[in-house]
Amino acid sequence: MATQVFVGASSTADPKKAASEAVAAALRESARSEHASPLPGPARPAFALVLSTDQYDADALAAAMTSELPGVPWAGCCTAGVFAGSRLLRQGLVVGLVVSETVRVGVGVAQPVSQDGRRAGVLAAARALEAFPSSVPAGWSRALIVLPDALTGNAADVVRGAVEVGGTGVVWAGGGAGDNLRFVRTAQFAGGRAYSDSVVVVAIDSPARMATGIRHGFRPYGPPTMVTRAEGTVLAELEYEGAFSVYQRTARARGDQVNLDGFATFAMTHPLGIPQADGEHVIRDPLRVVSPGGLYCVGEVPDGCLIRVMEGDPIGLVGAAREAATTARDAVAGPIAGAFVFDCISRCMMLGDTVRDELATFESELGQSVPVMGCLTFGEVGTLGRGVPQFHNKTAVVLALGA
Repeated sequence: MATQVFVGASSTADPKKAASEAVAAALRESARSEHASPLPGPARPAFALVLSTDQYDADALAAAMTSELPGVPWAGCCTAGVFAGSRLLRQGLVVGLVVSETVRVGVGVAQPVSQDGRRAGVLAAARALEAFPSSVPAGWSRALIVLPDALTGNAADVVRGAVEVGGTGVVWAGGGAGDNLRFVRTAQFAGGRAYSDSVVVVAIDSPARMATGIRHGFRPYGPPTMVTRAEGTVLAELEYEGAFSVYQRTARARGDQVNLDGFATFAMTHPLGIPQADGEHVIRDPLRVVSPGGLYCVGEVPDGCLIRVMEGDPIGLVGAAREAATTARDAVAGPIAGAFVFDCISRCMMLGDTVRDELATFESELGQSVPVMGCLTFGEVGTLGRGVPQFHNKTAVVLALGA
């Protein structure tokens, strides 16, 4: 039997009812398929990806999902928004059932990422891959989905740890768990439980090809400058000068004035980019100015790297979504069972109401009959160009599963 993906959603506020509605909706889609049947039958789901917003009590939601999916391994996290197709829910739950007789799935979780993110990434990936062969079987494809707590630790370090175990010759996707921009607490789900300050890794082996597309849509605005001092996620100095002063000077050279009060608004469309060897840029989102003139970013900025101010607009972001979807589609090079999308919350903030154009673009480019689900993440995981898997900001990651 071919791999299939069935998606269900609910906007109900009660976690038990939301779990019931979302799973039932996915199972109805399964029942309509000539190749699959609802639980409990021969085509039981091999895995369920569960993405929610943060309004639910995490423990109650975990218990409800486990009750609705007896015996089915499931994992996920809470984020700032979820979507099924082009339907965006700022409060709600989406469930994606992966139905297959051949797909192999493993789930690992580790904590605390706040104390040693790299070790947590290593442990979670090792646990997810515990029952897998050390190398991908010939003709098969392997994907790893990384879902770290993006509020409590260094998510870039978590990804490095996971890559240490999973390697670079596989498909990487995922995104940081987040809340509704309150920056208080997030939840990660694995093994029927809710966690925080953790990372969940999902490993999938499939005889059908899996592939990702990853794009951000930002272009260079200022010249490259050297990072002469960085402290984790705080960019302190550029060329031995306060980072904010250099950022201001770059904007002035382009005719833009940026002060402290207007920084957040300007930086939303003018993030930072770390140049890569192949000409791509890994985006870093500067959230605020911190004393004495540094920039606090979502994700670490390495000491000694080059960095430049970037710029973007809604047209470029939607175009990037199109490129991400078509890249994943073309790389699968065959029928697609479904797709999981990890799309940065700050892209949604830039797009405003036109975010639905972006979501519709994912859906149309992958194919109108392809089930698509996803979430608004706090940073994304993927491999940009010919580089290594990294933690990104303001980026769209599309994971397509071959049928």
